[in-house]
Amino acid sequence: MIVADLAVIEYLLQARVAPPARIADFSEWKRAWKDMVSLWATPVDRALAGGFAADRPAWAFAAGYQAAIQRLMPAMDDTRVAAICITEKGGLHPARIQCRLTPDRGVGSRWCLDGTKEFVAGADGAEILLVAASTGTTTNGRNTLRMLTVPADSDGVTITARPSLGIVPEMPHGKVRFEAVSLPDEALWPGDGYSGAIKPFRTIEDLHVTGAFLAWIFAAGRRSGWPAAVLETMLSLMVAVRGLALASPLEPHVHLALGGLLGQVRDLLENADPLWLEVDAQAREWWRRDRTILDIAATARQRRLDAARSHYRCA
Repeated sequence: MIVADLAVIEYLLQARVAPPARIADFSEWKRAWKDMVSLWATPVDRALAGGFAADRPAWAFAAGYQAAIQRLMPAMDDTRVAAICITEKGGLHPARIQCRLTPDRGVGSRWCLDGTKEFVAGADGAEILLVAASTGTTTNGRNTLRMLTVPADSDGVTITARPSLGIVPEMPHGKVRFEAVSLPDEALWPGDGYSGAIKPFRTIEDLHVTGAFLAWIFAAGRRSGWPAAVLETMLSLMVAVRGLALASPLEPHVHLALGGLLGQVRDLLENADPLWLEVDAQAREWWRRDRTILDIAATARQRRLDAARSHYRCA
């Protein structure tokens, strides 16, 4: 397992950049991902290496997303592919989560999970589901949330594939129904589900997916002979992504630095746009189709940045 600091950057510079093997579906990507995970000690390095090895943006996204989940839950078996289950009909807001976790009246020290998650990335191929559920409300009406680890093959779990999205269509998405799913105490994560998982995951995912996409673009640029200055700028941004990914995702200064970093990424991608004419037609087509995935959740990201700015103005 590679653990040396910045060894992944040396890898990105030295690894072969011949066109990667075509991977057509998620099950094939999962096998390649599991083989790669054992080579890198930290999730962010897995995101970078996985993005570099991807033949298309969908698998760069998958690498970043999976690495983000591993960063959120380091104790999880990293040989098993997971999906995070938060979104319901009312959206992502914690107050709108209606999936319910209640004590199992029939069996002591067990819990019962009921509800539906409307949109789960990677659900159709996941082995582990990380689920946000409500245990009720506080006296002031606040939804009390817990995170749970649920094997995808548990009795009472039904996963229904959803139609492909217009972007990264190779990445499967599903609707997940939980009906009287019986879970032991150890399935519950410690602490509050919002502050301990939902809130930090938004930042963790931004960093790991951005890193994976930069690595995919870096590989395309190396193959196509992009100018050294452009590639070196990409390297510096990936080093910055790596550093922030290793920091606490809840710290206001991390959100400030991430805001500046993402602005630099946007500028780089805009300035490098003419260089895609030098990239092979298939990769160029995939990039044009899928690049907007980096803009998803931009509104929530801006709110976090505004809150961080206010924190330091008030300090």
